[in-house]
Amino acid sequence: MNKALAAITLILLSFAASAQDKVKHGFNSVPYPVIGYNDDLGIQYGVNYTLFDYGDGSIFPNYRHKTVMEVSRYTRGQTSMKLTYQSGHLIPGIRISAALAYNMNPMYHFYGFNGSATPVNRALDRKDGVAYYDIDRKFVRAVANFMGPITEGLEWAAGVNFLSYKIGTVNPKFDYDPRNSLYRHYIDSGVIRPDEAGGGNVMEFNAGLVCDTRNATTIPSKGVWSELYLTVAPDVFRTGYSYTRLSAHFRHYVGILDNDRLTFAYHLAYQGIISGDPPFYILQNITSLIVSRTVNEGLGNKNTIRGTLYNRFIGKGYVWGNFETRVKLFNFNIPTHLFSLENQDFYFAANPFFDCGAIVSPFRLGAGRGSEAWQQATKFHGSYGAGLKLVMNRNFVMSVEVARPINRDDGHFGLIMGTNYLF
Repeated sequence: MNKALAAITLILLSFAASAQDKVKHGFNSVPYPVIGYNDDLGIQYGVNYTLFDYGDGSIFPNYRHKTVMEVSRYTRGQTSMKLTYQSGHLIPGIRISAALAYNMNPMYHFYGFNGSATPVNRALDRKDGVAYYDIDRKFVRAVANFMGPITEGLEWAAGVNFLSYKIGTVNPKFDYDPRNSLYRHYIDSGVIRPDEAGGGNVMEFNAGLVCDTRNATTIPSKGVWSELYLTVAPDVFRTGYSYTRLSAHFRHYVGILDNDRLTFAYHLAYQGIISGDPPFYILQNITSLIVSRTVNEGLGNKNTIRGTLYNRFIGKGYVWGNFETRVKLFNFNIPTHLFSLENQDFYFAANPFFDCGAIVSPFRLGAGRGSEAWQQATKFHGSYGAGLKLVMNRNFVMSVEVARPINRDDGHFGLIMGTNYLF
């Protein structure tokens, strides 16, 4: 596998070419139709409008303000809406990342807890009137995070995150038996408690430190971006649940060739509940100080271990890593008027990658450390693949990636279409 990834990298590099990027000034808008694909969700369609403010261009490729509005739907029923805003100039010296998002999925995959300790039976996955691994879920998020300088490259971070979940069995209109599901089985057996089964509201408060020495915000070619912070969720809404979560991220970008032609990037992460009692529906949520996605969940699928089943590895704590080589292939411009894309700078890039991860703290497993169930729950998982990127003005990225899990029980093949690099 490593030889194959190395060969792909060398082949892509042989086609790489350098070019001059033009500095951008003022406002730059990018309206485009959303077209994507996800193995779990189907074909995505919708509309996205992204607005950049580069000011006088002195900080390009960084921007003064970035606003993203998107509405999309997947053919298997999921509807998503989001509004995100990022800026380091609205309040002098303070970086802001805010978002408002809504997600509705009448066929949301729920593979249970603890990964391989809960095997997946393909014969029950949306076949013969049974959708054993599906629930109906609605999700609202409103978040605002703030970062300010302590010293060069080191910042404090603080924020608030409101989450609201509404959960139930699959609607009978889809011709699946709502009584025959893993979710219903968990409720009947007491694994999911009655007071959490229908969802609930959560208010989280974040505080921590950020080390950021990147040479660019969107597509860095050198520097470090690391985060260490606590998320505290007191029982504001009197649900009976409260918890404290520790999150740690280390991202490193190593420029190998000049002009961003070849960059090696890797991301090491940990997230885990260190105290308290969380409700089951919060476990898959990956907290983030920079909000860019409508839904940021794992462990599994496009946000963590690409190509694996969506949210396949759910526990109280998990670790994961992403490793990829980013190869800038060639630049080009569109000199004539075409959907307001004239005089914009584009380039194609490729990114062979390897992802891996594991649950380190199971959730309501019912078996002790060292048992067979514990070993299955904490099993190592991985995937490998490659992607192709179309980048505009070094900030807007359209992405297509293919990935294959190492363990066939984790999934067969993943095709992921969307925007941005994974990290």
